[in-house]
Amino acid sequence: MLPKWHFLLGLIFSSILVYLYKFSIFGGMIILASSILIDLDHYLVYLIRYKDFSVSRAYNWHKSLDSEHKPFMHLFHSVEFILLIGALSFLSDTFLLIFLGLLFHSFLDIIDICFKKKIKGWGREFFLIRYLLTKDKSKYF
Repeated sequence: MLPKWHFLLGLIFSSILVYLYKFSIFGGMIILASSILIDLDHYLVYLIRYKDFSVSRAYNWHKSLDSEHKPFMHLFHSVEFILLIGALSFLSDTFLLIFLGLLFHSFLDIIDICFKKKIKGWGREFFLIRYLLTKDKSKYF
């Protein structure tokens, strides 16, 4: 899903939580920010792969990839990272807000994958453990 849709839908989601469920505006901003900033790992993949700091080239590169590209390890999208933030949410309300943003972002990604029928051969590794146990990591970066 394109970043503009994550921003727009994240804004709607966080606004609903603020107005209907009485979350603080600051809490809504944390949820919105975390639902967008999770995608920084896409930039990190490009940076590691091409040693290029250009955000626009990274964006265009990711946008040009089709569903048949090699899988990439997107650390912030991994199940383990999201579970870690979920565990930390028991210690801090801020982590709970971040966790909500990450879950919302992941929910949107899953809907996008299903809608575009890209489940088979999807080009993202969701499990950090499986990535770490894979001998040939060249297929990831």
